[in-house]
This record gives sequence, C-alpha cells and structure tokens, in this order.
Amino acid sequence: MREVYLDYAATTPLRKEAKEAMEIYFQEIFANPVSLHSFGQKALKAVDEARNKIKEILNADDFREIIFTASSTEANNYALKGLVFYFYFKANYKKVHVITSSIEHPSILDPLADLENLEIAEVIYLPPDKDGLINPQLIIDNLQENTALVSLHYINSELGNRQKVEEIGNLLEKINNQREKKIFYHLDAAQAGLTEDLDVKKLKCDLMTLSSHKIYGPKGIAALYLKLGTPLLRLISGSGHEFDLRGGTEAVPLIVGFAKAFELAYQEKEKNKNHFKEIRDYFLKKLQEEKITFEVNTNLQNSSPKILNLYFASKTAEEIFLYLDLNGVYVSPGTACKSRSAEPSYMVAEVFRSKERAKKSLRFSFGLETTFEDIDYLVSLLKKIL
Repeated sequence: MREVYLDYAATTPLRKEAKEAMEIYFQEIFANPVSLHSFGQKALKAVDEARNKIKEILNADDFREIIFTASSTEANNYALKGLVFYFYFKANYKKVHVITSSIEHPSILDPLADLENLEIAEVIYLPPDKDGLINPQLIIDNLQENTALVSLHYINSELGNRQKVEEIGNLLEKINNQREKKIFYHLDAAQAGLTEDLDVKKLKCDLMTLSSHKIYGPKGIAALYLKLGTPLLRLISGSGHEFDLRGGTEAVPLIVGFAKAFELAYQEKEKNKNHFKEIRDYFLKKLQEEKITFEVNTNLQNSSPKILNLYFASKTAEEIFLYLDLNGVYVSPGTACKSRSAEPSYMVAEVFRSKERAKKSLRFSFGLETTFEDIDYLVSLLKKIL
C-alpha cells in the first residue's frame, strides 16, 4: 500500500543537513554552554552562532532579541503572559487590554483564557471576514487606552490564510507615534517559515514566534523574537539563561539544528513557494477533472500555498479522514493540537459561520517531498469515497 503524508502543517521530518549539523553536539561537544571552561565555551560558540544566524535572517538589531524556547507554544505563552504580567504587576494596569482574533491557534487562545480567568486581562476576539482575514480597521476601531498588545497569526494553521500583517504593523506604528502608551505587536509565525518574509523591520512587529519542527528542523526547540525594550516578565526562573528571560540549560544540538533548518528555509523560500503552489494547483485541477464536488475554504489569493482546506458536502470529514487513513494517506481535520477533540474545526466554523461546514472540511498540507503521483493517489481515493 502506498503511503502519502499530507499533514506537514502539523510537523515535518528532520532534514539531513540539520541532522548532520546537530550530530557533533550530542556526544563530542556535549558540554553545558554556560560552563566557564573552554569545553563549555565551544558549546556556547555554537549557540551564539545559531542565535546570530537567526538574528540576521530576521533583520533584527541584536542577537539578544532571539530567545530560545522548547516549543512555539511556549514562545506564544511567553509573548502573551510575559507581557500582560508586566503591565499588570509592574505598570499597574487595572486590566490589560489585548486584541486578537477568534481563529488563532490554541496556544494563543488558551493562554489568553488563562489571563481572563485570572481577571488581569480583558480580551477582544475579532471575527474574520468572509475571506478569512481580520480587517485592519477593526483592530483600530477596538483600541483602548489600556490596550497593550495586538496578537495575530501570520499564516493560519488550518486554512493557510495570510493575514495583512504588514498593513497592520504600519497602522500600529502610526498610532503609536500619537500615543503615550505603546501598543505592542506580536505575530505567531509558526506556520510562516517555509514561504514568508520574516523581516521584522518590514513587519513592524515587537514579538514574533518561530517554530523549528514546521520547517524541517528538530522538535523540542523554537524561538521568540523579542525586540529590545519590549517589557516581559519571565515565566521560568533559574540561573539567568537566555539573558535572564528563560531559565534552563540550552539544548545545544536542537538550537544548532533549528538554525540550520531556518537558514535553508530562508535560502529556498521562493523555490518552496513555487513547489507548494504547483502541488496545490495540480490537486485542485485533478479534483475538477474527476468531477469531484468540493469547495475551497482557503483564501487562494491571500494564503500560503502549503496549506489547502477543502469542504466536501457529501461526506463528513471523519468519514473521509478514516477512509484515507486506512489507505495510507495522512491528512488532518484541523490543527494537530486539537486533533483529539470531537469538535469540528472552530476556525472553519468562524470564517463560514457554520459548524456543519466545519464538520465536512479537511486540511491538506504539502511538503517539499510531495509529488504529483502522491496527489494522483489521493484523488483516486477521494473519487472512490465521494
């Protein structure tokens, strides 16, 4: 039986260049990078080089703006809780006002729910328009005197839609020039690394979450870009690691592998985009040729081509998912972090105002390894069940 993995938005395999870069730091240069002896300094040099490599790709000003974490979920928690804690406990805000959207990843929505339950934050969850995008003017209309943070995804994890991140950044910059209290701008770019520009100066963001295992790097490592001067209270204390922002010995092999994968993703960005677009467009063409009835949930004019979300009216997502799985094709009804939930995709439901549509929608996400033959096999199975 042929096996076809089409769930690359959930995770990617480790590319061999990243694996090779990591190997020496598992058994040969295994020292703790904060050890003062020369052996430890070899490990520290590897961490510094990796940090600088990411800093250069982001066009950041200082290598201290790259904070390594164990996951993008942790990075999102740091961005949200760390900043809200600062304004509540240090800047004496009675409540910290945050603006986000109703179609964010659970690693955004759940920390914000925690902060609301603690009664230290008030959050506005902006609804998407019919194109699955957040209207920038809606953000502006909902700003308050105590608004400290706007947090949005760059690429939606289930739909693939690309938010108007540059336009929002420019608008917030203009508003901040007229305000005494700055509004900080956080982007969850976990799904953006393979296809999008991550220049923080163009994006005008103060914080940005990066993921390793979405870009063919190792699992267990991620990063938060934190612009110098952005206030943040640490969540993990101990021994002053990561510029006293996150305690815990740095995972040197994972950091090195992450930086290598990030470097290659940056170099190959245009090639990646072209490949994903070819695969996506071929998939849509084959579905039409085989006269399979479907509708596209993804905003094709404004999205990353690596993710395609489709609605099939004649079957539930669960039925199609199970049939494909039994035949060796691996896709997803939604974001991996909610895959154990019986609920349909809340992101599809929010955009189309329909839980019924969500129950009949599937996410297909493509990888660098995905071939036209993979798509032919997928379409042949879809034709049988639909």
